[in-house]
Amino acid sequence: MAKPSANSRRNVAAPPRASTAGPTILGFLDRIEEASLAGWAVDPGDMSRPLSLRVMIDGQIADVITCDLDRPDLHQLHLPNTRVGFHFAIPYLYQDGLRHVLSLATMDGQKVTLPARAGFALPELHFCLTRRVHVEGVLDGLVDGVVQGWALRVDERAGLKSGGLRILVSTGGQPLAELLADQFRADVAEALGADPCCGFAWTPPASLHANGAKTFDFHVMPDRIPLRGSPVELRMPGTSERARINALIEKADDLLRYAYGLRRDLRAVLPAETFCLARYREWAAQSQPLVPARIAARYGAREDSPLVSVICPVYRPEQGAFIAAVDSVLAQTYGNWELILVDDGSDDARLTALLRRLAGDCERIRVETLPANRGIAAATNRAIELARGAFIAFFDHDDLLDPCALDAMMRAQAATGARLLYSDEDKIDRRGQVSEPNFKPDFNYRLLLDLNYICHLVVVDAALAREAGRLDPSLDGAQDHDLLLRMVERLGGHEIHHVPEILYHWRITERSTAAAGAAKPAAADAGARAVAAHLRRRGIAGKTARRGALTCYRTSFVIDDDPGVSILIPYRDHIAMTQQCVAAIREVTADVSCETLLLDNWSQEADAERFAVEQGNLADTRVLRIPEPFNYSRINNLGVAAARHPFLLFMNNDVFVRDPLWLRTMLNEALADPGVGAVGAKLLYPNGMVQHAGVVLGVGGVADHGFRGLPGDQPGYIAHAIASREVAAVTAACMLVRREAFEAAGGFDEADLTVAFNDVDLCMKIRAAGYRIIYAADVVCEHRESLSRGDDFDDSKVARFMFENEAMLARWGRELAVDPFYSPHFSREGGAYRDLRVIDPATVERVAPQPPERFPRAVARAAGTVPGRKRRRGAGSA
Repeated sequence: MAKPSANSRRNVAAPPRASTAGPTILGFLDRIEEASLAGWAVDPGDMSRPLSLRVMIDGQIADVITCDLDRPDLHQLHLPNTRVGFHFAIPYLYQDGLRHVLSLATMDGQKVTLPARAGFALPELHFCLTRRVHVEGVLDGLVDGVVQGWALRVDERAGLKSGGLRILVSTGGQPLAELLADQFRADVAEALGADPCCGFAWTPPASLHANGAKTFDFHVMPDRIPLRGSPVELRMPGTSERARINALIEKADDLLRYAYGLRRDLRAVLPAETFCLARYREWAAQSQPLVPARIAARYGAREDSPLVSVICPVYRPEQGAFIAAVDSVLAQTYGNWELILVDDGSDDARLTALLRRLAGDCERIRVETLPANRGIAAATNRAIELARGAFIAFFDHDDLLDPCALDAMMRAQAATGARLLYSDEDKIDRRGQVSEPNFKPDFNYRLLLDLNYICHLVVVDAALAREAGRLDPSLDGAQDHDLLLRMVERLGGHEIHHVPEILYHWRITERSTAAAGAAKPAAADAGARAVAAHLRRRGIAGKTARRGALTCYRTSFVIDDDPGVSILIPYRDHIAMTQQCVAAIREVTADVSCETLLLDNWSQEADAERFAVEQGNLADTRVLRIPEPFNYSRINNLGVAAARHPFLLFMNNDVFVRDPLWLRTMLNEALADPGVGAVGAKLLYPNGMVQHAGVVLGVGGVADHGFRGLPGDQPGYIAHAIASREVAAVTAACMLVRREAFEAAGGFDEADLTVAFNDVDLCMKIRAAGYRIIYAADVVCEHRESLSRGDDFDDSKVARFMFENEAMLARWGRELAVDPFYSPHFSREGGAYRDLRVIDPATVERVAPQPPERFPRAVARAAGTVPGRKRRRGAGSA
């Protein structure tokens, strides 16, 4: 440890006194060791109680120390008592080999300088400590053309296994690349109880694609520790293969040059800075100062200022983080609040003294101590009982509120009339560094069944919180998810409002769920029970199970109704492919009565007639010949006119099913809620990568598929790729539609959208008619995209595509710009869930109160969909 950064000779004939630049504190720093310091300090203005000091490391509150250790050696100073000593061990977090700065301050934030031995004084202390750790990791080898592996830094003393290591790739002793092992690996987290963000992937650069094999070494830096499985030998494409690939690349490059030049010219006209998610800290530095202005533009002013009760259960917090949490409430720009701190039987004298001091210093802070530790649910229940405000804000004892958080929520409440409001959030570490932003969708009931995406910050009508009932202690860890579900049961969707700004910073600690979802499996199990209880209250039979190591669930409905489904499959030639598609449906599909309508759009292949005759002679199969130019919308509209059943399944002939319950699962999503108009599936390319996981409006112009190219088993952004959820649209490559919703929307557009965007247009019309669109993440099919009709972007089709693009922009321009299930902070340029943009407050539109939706309850009318109730017209007869 380095010496103090400043020095001054002290007068040994008098009691050592702190610098006059800050408050007058008597004290002395008499020991500085490798990872700790000790001394004594007292406030001469108030010697009746021990002095408490903030310990600041790198400008953040690391802890609070109380000077109450007995120091009999201080008799000669004639102090009222000798219990004035302190000892502080530097937290393991800061023993990372980097330089840090430590200083002391009073509880009100005034810097304290203490004299030390050899004449030094301590305004601040610079130190650099190194942990004792080792590395574990494995090179998995070549997976889907990419070298994959994982690496962990294992600290046995702290019980931590963390990712984020640097991996050096080299060949023949020459470095090629440096990787960061921070990709999500749920399998490693579940097997080892480790940080899931520990994986890496690497593709050899084109310059190394010479014929023959090459050997690559993978080392963990900076100590060059080889991974297990390294080195690895890879065989590159041969000369003829490379020539063919290069020819294709040249053709693609011609298109890319044109597209790039056009995009460059357009961006020059309307420049906009974007940040990738990895640059979130830079984005936050520019965006967060604009939050108050955006809030004012979006919601306007509020005439009244109702009391907001900020309730905070407290149980043995790190004192530095706790003080910072309280400070963030004290710093609120909204003036009418109270902070209720309920100590859940911590039995900690330091904490008790601190709570007493906080309540004494601020009359708006109220403290209650429970006689024994009863759990977070019981402590929160007591806080709700004590709350005097018209609204309640839920707050954890080590998190931080943005200074305008309460003002933003209360302005939003006045503008919308909402009774339950929530904001976006991110995570913050002990150094004050923010990361992992959670940009949330607007209210999404279906997602809430699979994931407590709402989480923080939540502000609710106090009457609603009490009406929903007490929090359940048996669900501690997921008690907030359970309470949210019970409140949602009592609300219409228009009474729930999302404030799309980062207003809450969730503290990352080594053991918290903020650090890793796998850290608290009991909380995830409690969450699954909470969702199951909610379904029982709704009268819907369902099953809920955890998804691996994540705090995310698979919620599936178990419904017996079988109203019947008509499967419509257009095709033109590609007879073998179509036959495989139909055969898979017939062989696999279980538990649903269905008919298949094959819509033959002028097939010309030699075996087309034979195929049509064979299929037409099969039970529940009909072939409709449509000898017209290709018009996807018209073909399907004709098919619907001939269909017999109340549910319609639109399907491409290059989609293949394998799960026997694929159609039952989609149908049950619709039967469970009469407000659901359409259900889409998760589609994967043959190589297992995502082709479709819901449609995002406005990305790339009109719309784009979410998570295209993501490995099929990966969760995606905030688990959106694996959780079932409401979306703005889904692809008609595999889409179940309620017939009454199809008819209310007027069917597919045959005039202006003959090929592209017709499914997006249909979904938007279905939503305009008052229905919802669901992405069913657990219905997984293979999609060999566009084999039937070819590529939209060849020379003969560019004009048609551009016309359909303009038709969508003219019809839905305003709606395409604001997808309610996709954060406005994401850029619409490039791919979905990738880049961020800083929103200019001048461009923010004022929010108006939402009218009640067609199905006014957020959970819709469950009474008409109780399992086992047979209805001839199916769920459509609301």
